Amino acid sequence: MNRRGWMKPILFLSSLLAFAALFAGSTQASANDLPSTSNVAKLKPAKVDGKWRIAWDVRAGTVKAILDLKQHADQVTGTFQEYGKTYPLTGSLQGQNITFDVPFGGPRPYTIEFKGTVDRKKKMTGTSALKGGGHVFLGHANEIQEPERPWTATKGLKNRGPITGTGLPGKPPKDDDD
Repeated sequence: MNRRGWMKPILFLSSLLAFAALFAGSTQASANDLPSTSNVAKLKPAKVDGKWRIAWDVRAGTVKAILDLKQHADQVTGTFQEYGKTYPLTGSLQGQNITFDVPFGGPRPYTIEFKGTVDRKKKMTGTSALKGGGHVFLGHANEIQEPERPWTATKGLKNRGPITGTGLPGKPPKDDDD
């Protein structure tokens, strides 16, 4: 084999090695530019364990209910009690931000997602919406798109009288009226 025959493979290999070195250097530089997990401070979750009075705006007025929250690090479980019915809830905390879902039963079951912030361990505020968006059946041969609705919660059950629901006269709405 002549000299030219050996030159092509050598040039090809040296080009390949140079490209690999360049690629490895750029990969290492970009990895160094990213913050490592040890450098990123994890947000400490707020403390929400205990009973809370919640006022939740719905189409028919304001529902008053009781949240009984159990906290395990950044996970939240518990119950949502209104009109003498108790519904389970699950959620999570990230720093002062809380999110929890309440699945309501009945002939047309649905889940409401509550999102909010915890303020100084004594108050929470936020908005609620139908989980997954979508529409709510009104029972009048039509549907509407459900908007986000505000809610507030205060820690503790001071003697403020019984939790009666909407504060409006009459019976509580049927499960499919919320």
